[in-house]
Amino acid sequence: MRHDQAVMERIAQSFRLSMWKSVVPDAVIGERIEAQRFGPVLATAFGSEPEWPALNRIQGAAEPGAIAEGHLGDAIEWMRSREVNFHVPVAHDRPGAPETEAWLGGHGFERTGGWSTLVRDATPPDSEEDPGIEVFELTEEDAGEGFSYLIREAADLPMMAETLFSGLPVEPGWRCYTAVPGGENRVVAGAAMLIEDGVAMLGLDATLPGEWGRGCNKALLRQRLLDAAEAGCHTVVAGLGDCDADSAAAARHNLLEAGFAELAAAHVWHCPAMLPAEATLG
Repeated sequence: MRHDQAVMERIAQSFRLSMWKSVVPDAVIGERIEAQRFGPVLATAFGSEPEWPALNRIQGAAEPGAIAEGHLGDAIEWMRSREVNFHVPVAHDRPGAPETEAWLGGHGFERTGGWSTLVRDATPPDSEEDPGIEVFELTEEDAGEGFSYLIREAADLPMMAETLFSGLPVEPGWRCYTAVPGGENRVVAGAAMLIEDGVAMLGLDATLPGEWGRGCNKALLRQRLLDAAEAGCHTVVAGLGDCDADSAAAARHNLLEAGFAELAAAHVWHCPAMLPAEATLG
């Protein structure tokens, strides 16, 4: 199956934008959580955490018109007015990628790390269920601090980042999960997916430090693939950053083993006057 890369970009922006829109009004004001569109470009800012580019990002930089019509420049000025450290991923396969990278390089930005998009058809996985891992899908009763704490702690994000995740289990299109090793009474991993227009976008995969290698990521991936197929999706997409080499390598292995193939890669750019942080938010 051929996958429309413009659709993949749109779904990726929806994934992030819906997190920003899920935040309760008090936190929006207190933490200065803002999102703004500039044509095909999306800027999301977390003003109270200016040193975290995982929370401050510009997407769609290589979309048609982003440079020629001034949308990327406007988004960068908007972000700079928030005085935050931010990243700009540029997908290699999008029409404006060469022009955008040349423009960024000419405006004082430098490359730092990368990003990959992997994709597969939404068919049930071949892998068997791991009897040693229990996977739970969260409901309205489960929504709250537990899931958001898990995602924030595993990604080593600042405490207030939990406001982006606490409401997701009850947001339209979202499905959120936790994993518990058999025989234990504690959640050690979590993940989510957003279903939109027949595409399931996977993200927020998180396993607590010290719990890697127990099979939780595989179990969460398997359950989401099953649920995406049951929901009638035709495509499943996952984004993968490379800021943490060990976790990225393990996640990539699990995705490839589950039948994903790399659809596109991106360079991530930042302004060298701003200090980069290592966490990623997919």
